[in-house]
Amino acid sequence: MSNSGPSIKRRVGIVYRDRRNAARTNRALDATWKLIVLVIGLTLVGLGIFFLLFPGPGWATLLLGLIVLASEYSWAKRLLHPVRRFTSAMALKIMSDEYKQRRMHIALASTFVLIVLLYAYWNEWGLTMDGVKGFASAIFGF
Repeated sequence: MSNSGPSIKRRVGIVYRDRRNAARTNRALDATWKLIVLVIGLTLVGLGIFFLLFPGPGWATLLLGLIVLASEYSWAKRLLHPVRRFTSAMALKIMSDEYKQRRMHIALASTFVLIVLLYAYWNEWGLTMDGVKGFASAIFGF
């Protein structure tokens, strides 16, 4: 079952580009398109800033807003360029063998500490929740 046509991502890109080029031929449609992109992009950037202050996906929403704005505005492309450069460098670093080995050592040490703590808990209280109840009463006064 080979897929002979272009991928879904490519088809969506083609449709978007065709519609955008059609909107550029009419000044009113072009201005409306840019206004819609501006409103959506600034809304996402505003939500991203809000989520930086409160729980939520702040950086992801902020980047998504910049990506939306960069589709139409060169100032947003200039803002997004250092971010893309940074994320590319981080992706290369994360995929490096040295980083993978360091991650493996941290995971191994964390697993060892978790097993020791679970063994100590089991040795003291068995399969009951008495230790958790005692900890909660000491911390929270229950």
